[in-house]
Amino acid sequence: MLEEIAVRKRAAKRHFGVHGYFTRQAWNVVAEYIKNFSQKGDVVLDPFGGSGVTAIEALMNGRKGINMDLNPMAVFLVNSLTAPVKLPELSKAFEEVKQEYLKKEPKTKEEIQKTLKKYPPPKKLALPKGSDVDTVDKLFSDTQTAKLALLKSIILKQKNENIKNTLLLMFSGMVTKFNLTFHTNSTATEDSISGGNASAFQYYRYRIAPRPKEIDLMKYFELRYNAVKAAKKEMEYFINDKTISHLDVRKGSAADLSFLANESVDYIYTDPPYGKKIPYLDLSVMWNAWLDLDVTEQDYAQEAIEGGERRKTKDEYNSLIAQSIREMYRVLKFDRWLSFVYAHKDPEFWHLIIDTAEHCGFEYAGAVPQKNGQTSFKKRQHPFTVLSGELILNFRKTKNPKTLLRGVFGEDIDEIVMQTIEGVIAKNHGATLEEINDELIIKGLERGFLHLLQKQYTDLTPLLLDRFDYDPDAEKFNIKKNKPFKTHVDEKLRIKYFLTSFLLTNGTTDFDKIIYEIMPLLRNGREPKNQTIESVLKDIGEQTENGWRLNRKAGSQRTLAF
Repeated sequence: MLEEIAVRKRAAKRHFGVHGYFTRQAWNVVAEYIKNFSQKGDVVLDPFGGSGVTAIEALMNGRKGINMDLNPMAVFLVNSLTAPVKLPELSKAFEEVKQEYLKKEPKTKEEIQKTLKKYPPPKKLALPKGSDVDTVDKLFSDTQTAKLALLKSIILKQKNENIKNTLLLMFSGMVTKFNLTFHTNSTATEDSISGGNASAFQYYRYRIAPRPKEIDLMKYFELRYNAVKAAKKEMEYFINDKTISHLDVRKGSAADLSFLANESVDYIYTDPPYGKKIPYLDLSVMWNAWLDLDVTEQDYAQEAIEGGERRKTKDEYNSLIAQSIREMYRVLKFDRWLSFVYAHKDPEFWHLIIDTAEHCGFEYAGAVPQKNGQTSFKKRQHPFTVLSGELILNFRKTKNPKTLLRGVFGEDIDEIVMQTIEGVIAKNHGATLEEINDELIIKGLERGFLHLLQKQYTDLTPLLLDRFDYDPDAEKFNIKKNKPFKTHVDEKLRIKYFLTSFLLTNGTTDFDKIIYEIMPLLRNGREPKNQTIESVLKDIGEQTENGWRLNRKAGSQRTLAF
């Protein structure tokens, strides 16, 4: 089993900076899982493929990749990014497009109106409810629409399909910022193209920017060209005319993998939608309208989300996720692995995943907490309702699977929950919502009380805010000030927690004062002896002429924790 892996998102040009998307797994995390759970030449499947990180990393590591997604935007991104091209030919095509555009670029009001009449605008598709305007065309000024329409028409003249689609990938990346929803941040300079994001990615809704920014289209198109060219160059040794047949990119539902035979896949790594978090098809409408990509009612019916424009229910979501797990079991070979990435605060969804997997015949092998890089805007905006990071659940398809025990507890579930929470707070010197959630899910799975969590704790936030102190700067929950642990957390962990907190607050202090101050907080269960406190103190502190203080290692760890 792998441990948590340090994220290196920006280190791969093939994923970072090419084209925005709503979520994207860290490429190096995916690559490590592929290398750990499969062999060269194996078939790696991601039935919720999104922007293609799994499939692309499979090919980059000598495997075959299958990328499946309902969203035509995602399918377009993967196909156009991986389409083999000769870089000199791409450069020549880009220059042709650039020169023709500059020759015809509309600048005056009259030229803009003339261009609007000559070249097709985006489809007037309806936007999701809650958008600031009702149709896609209203997300663009006349100037933006005219310039984009002209550029697209010039690109479509290219006869080489791979080059044309590569240029359309650059064009689509431009649509992300060349619209009225592009919000700039306070650090962006007047002529900067960076320093902001489209509202669909930042807010998960179409929100017109209070001060829409005018961007030089051709200057930005050149930046898109450089980013895509760098990505192609990085991939060309592993993804080229000879190896592209090892990649299968499909539009379709993870609940229907009928194109795959039973036991035909060697490894599955997948990151499905997390309930209500992101309505992918609803939010992709701006790009789909410009790229002439169709989304059918059948697509919406098969999308595994809760809510959205079709107001899909939790039962519908559960049913589609469960069916997708059954299909994954069917196509996976025996003695091979499924890594299922998930993040949700409601234990019901975890219970669904485990129950469905075990009923199919999967054997649960453990879960790994995994951070996903920089904290999202949504997390900063809603610290108690959005989880940062995920758990990666690992399952093995085996002939004689062991199932998790379903514990029968005589004690109150509240006692179990509180002991787990206090334990992770003591262990980490304060704990984030994610650390607490991960610990409860993993312990609930492995000790058999997840079904009890499902019944009584769909959201931990009210309990945490009521029974613990919250530090908004560090985003950590702590034991209430001058209060003892309420459950029987390991004695040395309790001592270490209070000693560290006390010395961090009070600085160098004599031993008697330490005993006097923290002993009352330790009277929970068996009262520790002075010698026990001193032994822990020697681990985290150092003695000076004036008393005890935190040693540098403990102090730096504490600072990092907070």
